[in-house]
Amino acid sequence: MYDQGMSAFKLQTSVFHQTIKSFSLLTTALCIMVHAGCSVPKTTDWQGRPLETISSASPRLRAGYGPPPYKYWRIVGGTVPKEGFALEPTTDFTGPMSWSFIGPRPITNEYWSGGANAGGRVASIACHPTNAQIAYIATASGGVWKSDNSGVNWTPLTDALPNMNHGAIAIDRTFPNTVYAGTGEYVAGSDGDGLYRTLDGGQTWLSVGSLATLGYQCSGLEVISGSTATTPSAIHWTGSGGYRRSTNGGATWTNGGVTASCSSLAVNRSDPQQIYVAQQSVGIRKSTNGGTSFTLLTGGLPTTGIARIVLAISPSAPATLYAAFVTPSTGELEGLYKTGDGGANWVKLTATPNFPKPQGSWDLSIGIDPTNPNHLFCGGVSPIYQIAGVIETINGGSSWTEISASNGQIHPDQQCIAFDANNVPWFGCDGGVWRRVNNAWVNCNATLAANQNYTIAQHPNDPNRLMVGTQDNGTAATTSSSLAWPQIMYGDGGFSAYNSSNFSTLFTTYIYMQVYRLVNSTMTNITGPWSSDQRDWISPLVADTNAPNTIYAGTDRIWKNTSASTTATWSPISTTTISDLGVLSSITTVKGVPNAIWAGNTKGGVWRTLDGGVTWTQMRPADGIKITALAAKIGDINSAFISRRITTGSRVMQTVNGTTWTNVSGTLPTSILAKTIAIDWNRPVPTIYLGSGAGIYASFTLGATWIKNGADLPNVNIGQLEIDTTQRTVVVGTYGRGAWRTPMPLPADINADGRVDGSDLSFLIAAWGTCPSTSLCPSDIVMNGVVDGADLSALLSAFGN
Repeated sequence: MYDQGMSAFKLQTSVFHQTIKSFSLLTTALCIMVHAGCSVPKTTDWQGRPLETISSASPRLRAGYGPPPYKYWRIVGGTVPKEGFALEPTTDFTGPMSWSFIGPRPITNEYWSGGANAGGRVASIACHPTNAQIAYIATASGGVWKSDNSGVNWTPLTDALPNMNHGAIAIDRTFPNTVYAGTGEYVAGSDGDGLYRTLDGGQTWLSVGSLATLGYQCSGLEVISGSTATTPSAIHWTGSGGYRRSTNGGATWTNGGVTASCSSLAVNRSDPQQIYVAQQSVGIRKSTNGGTSFTLLTGGLPTTGIARIVLAISPSAPATLYAAFVTPSTGELEGLYKTGDGGANWVKLTATPNFPKPQGSWDLSIGIDPTNPNHLFCGGVSPIYQIAGVIETINGGSSWTEISASNGQIHPDQQCIAFDANNVPWFGCDGGVWRRVNNAWVNCNATLAANQNYTIAQHPNDPNRLMVGTQDNGTAATTSSSLAWPQIMYGDGGFSAYNSSNFSTLFTTYIYMQVYRLVNSTMTNITGPWSSDQRDWISPLVADTNAPNTIYAGTDRIWKNTSASTTATWSPISTTTISDLGVLSSITTVKGVPNAIWAGNTKGGVWRTLDGGVTWTQMRPADGIKITALAAKIGDINSAFISRRITTGSRVMQTVNGTTWTNVSGTLPTSILAKTIAIDWNRPVPTIYLGSGAGIYASFTLGATWIKNGADLPNVNIGQLEIDTTQRTVVVGTYGRGAWRTPMPLPADINADGRVDGSDLSFLIAAWGTCPSTSLCPSDIVMNGVVDGADLSALLSAFGN
C-alpha cells in the first residue's frame, strides 16, 4: 500500500516537487497521501476562557414604550421555499455549518418580570384537557414548545418546520396528542405558512392548510373533535384572510362568506353549530349552522370607531360571552361588552379599567374561568407605566382588581390566557409564560428560549462576551459560556457595540436611537442631539474598528462620538443627503483604513467617505429597496457586499472597485428575503453568510451557489450576523430562537467540508501554479496569486483541523 501511495504521490507532484525545499514538509505530505497516520497539531478550543459575569445589580433603563411598527421589516420573517433547502451546490463545495445554541435561556434578572426570568413572546397557549401538567405554547416567532411538568421545562417542537411565526394553537380535546398550530402572528403582521397538525404530541407535523387558502396570519383556532384523530368534525380558523372552516381534516376549506380580516374566534363547545368571529373594524358575526353563514350582531354593540375585537366564551355557560373593542387611532378600550343570551343583547361593562391603553392593537386577552362565567381575567399593558396589566373580576365585570404585581410579578404586554385541567390560568405575554396559582404568580421561563433578537454584538477580543438586543426584553449580555444571560437594560434592545480595548465598557441602544453606555455597573444615557432627525425603530450603532473609543450612530445622517467611553459629545459627520430621503440602515468602517466609512439607507443608496465624513460620495444610487446590511473588506476601501430587502433578483451584491455592483445572488431561491450578511474575508474566496426570514444560507463560491443551514439551526427569522475573525466563528441573533454560533471552515479547507484532509491536498495539487484571472482560486490559501509551496505549508499546518 505504501508503494502504491508513493507512486501516486510522485505522479501527482512531478510538476512542483522541486519547489518543496523542506524535507520535513515533504515527509508530512507523503504521510498524508498514504494515510500513514502522521501526528498533526490540533487547534485550541475556540470557546476561550471563562470570565466574570455582569453584576446582577446593573441598572436598567427605560425611555418609553410601545410595540414595534406593524409588519416592521425586522420581525416579519419568512418561509423556507417548498422546493427544498439544498441549492445544487457543486460537489467541491459542501459548505458545512455546525450550529450550537449559546443562549439566552433564559434572560435572567429581567426588570419587568420582577427581576426574574423572561423567555420571549408567547402568542397562544393550549392546555391538555385532562393532564394539568401538559401544555403547548405557540411563540410569536420561535415555534411551538411543550411542557410536561407545568412549565418547569420546555422543549421546542417545530424547529424544522418551514415557518416559525405563530398566532394560535389548539388541541383536539378527545385526542389530546393531536395539536394544531396556526402560523403567522396576527398582531405583529408576521407572515405564516398556513396550518400544521401533529398526531403524536409534537414529534412529527403535517401541513393541513396552505398559506394560499388560509392567509398570512392566524388570530384564532378551534378544533371540534370527530370520530378519529385525523377526522375532526370541524377546524375553525380566523386571521388576516377572514374566516375558514374545514370539515374533512383540512382537505378543503370554506369561508362562510367572511373574507375580511378577523381578529378573534369563539366556538360553543356544547353546541358547535354556534360560531362567533370578530371582524376587524366591523363587529361580531355569529353562525348558527357551524360556519356555513354568519349574521352581524348589533344588540348593544358599537358599529363605528372600532378596530381590533377580542372574544371569549364561557365553557360552563356558553350563552355568556365577553368582547373587548379597541379604538382605531388611540389603541384604547372602547369598551368591554357582555352577553348572557348568545349575542342577541350586549351590555357595556363600564367599570372596566382601560387595561389595553394605548396598545390594544397589540396587548389584549380575555380568559374566563371554565367553572364560573363571572370569574375572568383581562390582559393589557402594565400598571407601572399605563393603567393596567392583568385585571381580575369575580362578579362578571362589576368590579375589578389589578393583579399584575400581586404576589409576584408578570411581564407586561399580555397576549393570551388559557386554563389547565385543574382550572389554573396560564398567561402568555411578551416575556414568556406565567401561571396564577393560589393567587400568586409562578414564573415558567427558566428553560424557554424564544426571545426575539433584533441584533447581536460579539466582543472582538473575547468569544464569551456577547450582547443581544431583544423585542421587549431589553439588552441581555453574557461574559461566560452560561446559557443564562442577565439583562443589562430593559425595554426594547437595539444595536450594541463594545469598546475593543477593554472589557468594562459597552454601548447599547433603545428604540429610535437612544444610546447608553455601561461601564462596569454604571449606566449612562449618552444620546446625542438628534431628536429632530428621522430615525428607524431599530437604528444602527457601530464601533469604529480602528478607534476603540469612537462610535457612530445613524439617523437620517451619521453622528460621531470620538470619546464615547467618557463623554456624550456627538458631532454630525454628514448631511441628510446620504439618507436619500430615508434613514440610515447600515454603517460600517473599514478596518485598517482610518476615516473610511460606508453607509447604506432604507431607500437603497450606498455612500462612502474616505476622510472621516468631510466629503461623501454616492457609490450606488437609491432605487427604493432597503439596504439591510453592508460589509466592507478589511484594508480595502473599494471592496464591499450589500444585502437588499427583496425576495427575488439582486438580493446580494458585490463591488470590487467601489462603483460597479455585481449581482452575486446566484442560485439563492426565490422568496428568500435577504435580512443581513456577514463575510469571511480570510478565505481565498470570501464566504458569504446570508441571514434570511427562515434560516441562514452560505455561499463558498462567491454567490454562484448557495447551501442552507442543516437541522441544527431552526428555520427562524434572522436578526443579525457577526463574524469573530480571531476564533473563526459566526454568531447569529435570531428573532425567536435566541443566539447561535458555528465555526467557519479554515482557509486551508479548500472544499469547505469542515475538515482539512487529503481531499483538500488533492485540490491544491490539481491547482498548482498561477491562479487563473478568469475564475476563482480557492487553493490559493495565502492569497498571493499563485498556488505554491506557501499554500502547501499552510494546508499541512492546518491538517486534521
